[in-house]
Amino acid sequence: MTRKKCTMSNKHFNYLVDQAKDLGAESISVFGYGEPLLDKGIEHKIAYCTSKGLETFITTNGSLLGTDISTKLLSAGLSKIRWSVHGLYKTYDKVHRKLRFEDTLRNIQNFIAKNNTRFSHSCTTAISVIPMHGESLKYIKGFWEDAVDELEVWKPHGWGGAAKYRQETIKRKQTCGRHNNGPVQIQADGKVIPCCFLTNAEVVLGDTYTNTIEEILHSDKYEKFRQCHRNGSLSGLPCESCDQLYVLAKSPLLYSNVDQTCSIGKTSSTKFSLE
Repeated sequence: MTRKKCTMSNKHFNYLVDQAKDLGAESISVFGYGEPLLDKGIEHKIAYCTSKGLETFITTNGSLLGTDISTKLLSAGLSKIRWSVHGLYKTYDKVHRKLRFEDTLRNIQNFIAKNNTRFSHSCTTAISVIPMHGESLKYIKGFWEDAVDELEVWKPHGWGGAAKYRQETIKRKQTCGRHNNGPVQIQADGKVIPCCFLTNAEVVLGDTYTNTIEEILHSDKYEKFRQCHRNGSLSGLPCESCDQLYVLAKSPLLYSNVDQTCSIGKTSSTKFSLE
């Protein structure tokens, strides 16, 4: 990755949250592409959202989730936490290089225990699994389903065309719909990009240090991008090779205890109309 490594200041974050609230947002995902717990002040960001009546959500690999930060997150009013745990034991260690499954599991268990006792189950807990080494659904479900509120198991995707995991396409759509359905993706450097699959922010639609969120959403640049998706004219865009345009014979959501029909686009992200 070539994307800049940085942390958004609390001042700018609060400025954006105020705008989002005024525009009708109900939930803020307090993370971008990277690991949110590397932000040493993340609990202050969550607390600010909570003070504005907004729900908050993070996805983390759990490796940094010690008891102190767990308490801070829960005290700040975190609404939902989702752990990305792509494997169990040795298969986890192969995927999450330099991490150990036993350490992550202990952190998750400690967070759940704290949430259930001191905080009266105030935070929804979820596990997202992408089985990369042939683990069976039965094995994954047996391990996690009774431990957390929500469990999703996904077929690997291609990270905006960087890999080829979903080949059994039966047809292509002209658009994934994210240009209208969101979420609004604001990176740690303040840049607005169309979606999280753009590994290196290959398409930048605006800068929140220069313009407001509303100005960016109404900008000619954003409208031109929408027009490309409406027309299916994606030549020259990274979207052209993205597997989110594939219609698969089987849903890439292999299992969900949130939606037994495994309909995509319902459970994993904050969705709303950007109109």
